[in-house]
Amino acid sequence: MNPNSLLNLAPLLEENREAELVSILSTLHPADIAEALGALDMEDTIKVMSLLDIQQAADVLVELSESSRDHVAQSIPREQLTKLVAEMDSDDAADIVGDLDDSVQEEVLSAIDSEDSEEVRRLLMYDEETAGGIMQLELVSVQDTDKVSQVIEKIRELSDKVEDFEVVFVVDRNRGLKGVVSLRDLVLALPEATIADLVENPGLVVGVDENQESVALKFQKYDVRAAAVVDNQNRLLGRITVDDIIDVLHEETDKDFYRLAGSSEEEIYTSGVLKTAALRLPWLLFNLFGGFITSMILTHYQASLLKTVALVAFVPMVMSLSGAVGSQSATITVRGLAMGRIPSGQILKSLLKEQKVTGFMALAFGIAIALVSGGAHGTFRLGLAVGLSISVAILVSAFLGAVTPVFFRTIHIDPALASGPVVTSTNDVVSLLIYTMIGTAIA
Repeated sequence: MNPNSLLNLAPLLEENREAELVSILSTLHPADIAEALGALDMEDTIKVMSLLDIQQAADVLVELSESSRDHVAQSIPREQLTKLVAEMDSDDAADIVGDLDDSVQEEVLSAIDSEDSEEVRRLLMYDEETAGGIMQLELVSVQDTDKVSQVIEKIRELSDKVEDFEVVFVVDRNRGLKGVVSLRDLVLALPEATIADLVENPGLVVGVDENQESVALKFQKYDVRAAAVVDNQNRLLGRITVDDIIDVLHEETDKDFYRLAGSSEEEIYTSGVLKTAALRLPWLLFNLFGGFITSMILTHYQASLLKTVALVAFVPMVMSLSGAVGSQSATITVRGLAMGRIPSGQILKSLLKEQKVTGFMALAFGIAIALVSGGAHGTFRLGLAVGLSISVAILVSAFLGAVTPVFFRTIHIDPALASGPVVTSTNDVVSLLIYTMIGTAIA
């Protein structure tokens, strides 16, 4: 079915054509249904969720955006939510339950199977942005003394609980991780062979407290589909699969983009008007403060600027150009830090490279602007003043844009916060100060 037909969900609901709606939804992937629900209001979303069978509804709930998922989980009847949670993998269930109010959490966990409840409670103990927070407990683990026939039988027994796995984890009696065995090797091995003859290096192993972004970078680096999660004693706790990593990458990217604007997804899509305004206000006040400083600079140099009125005409150009360069440097640095392309030991090297690139641009812009402005106004001194001040402003702005995210990370604040209002306002003040000082001194 063409995904565009998902837009017809609203008319079907309005006309109470529930049988037809259920028939259509039964043919769709949960991700397509989740996308369609995004166009509906919460009342209609809840109605559609109630029409789906439990397994499909659980899959759809997992596929919803975080903000929509939380709204739905809080709005649907508790009995229905409990059934949905019971159908989910442990990591997905923990994500859903973890965002509920404490009283609702306990109500849901008390109502599901005790084994499933215990698994979710264990996962809720970990920070949601760590390996422990995104791992799932469903896996197949065996000891190296087991025979291949025993392992295959165990896989059959766990087939309903453990899905989408390519390796079996090998542990000792204390669950210490010893390695893995691929399904291919299991199928090809003789039934009486022991796992010790087949065990291989475990591949990617991550610590339970490791940051999820660091884990995602390792998945990219080593191109693996799954990783073992261990504690500080190398005991196997769970596994992380590539689909979890895709979600992490989307989450981290979205987070960085929202923070570039000094905002967040929760603020934009779920908060009320007053709360949203209150969350954005500090950034606007920072910009306002920067505006007051630029006004003070212009007032201070007013008399000097009036002597060479042509200087005033180039103020917007200086601020716009330096601001753009500063934002470029900040964005490149933020993404470099986030994606691990700027390791701690290479920060200085990266900053020097950025300054070299900016230096070339500053020289080119400075010469071009000096020739144009000087020729247009018929004075060499004016051209030199404008060209030199713009070159210096670009260099300083690029430096600030690159250094500020590094400084933020050093003091354990997300570097993405540095690339929006902070860099923009700071560059406005600094570039204007440089321009007025150099311009009035030379022209």
